[in-house]
Amino acid sequence: MNKLITLLLGTVVLFLASCGGGWSDDQKTIIKNECITMGGYDCDCYVDKAVESFENPESYNKKDSEAQKKFETAIIKCEVEVDESAEDNLESF
Repeated sequence: MNKLITLLLGTVVLFLASCGGGWSDDQKTIIKNECITMGGYDCDCYVDKAVESFENPESYNKKDSEAQKKFETAIIKCEVEVDESAEDNLESF
């Protein structure tokens, strides 16, 4: 019985490890940095919508048509107003 449980547990661990393909924290950080560079979005929201819309980073990079349309629709909720007067108040050195 113990051998059966050990074998079953080992199989489950291997299955989960092989599936992988999800989003790591580093990959989410890269998407967040892209969002910050673009501006105009709540970047936490942007990352959440990217993770919801794309199965993995590979599909995000490919941006296939169906997932891309879903993503573009979803990020509308993440848009924020940019205060252009704040840019005028920056000091230059």
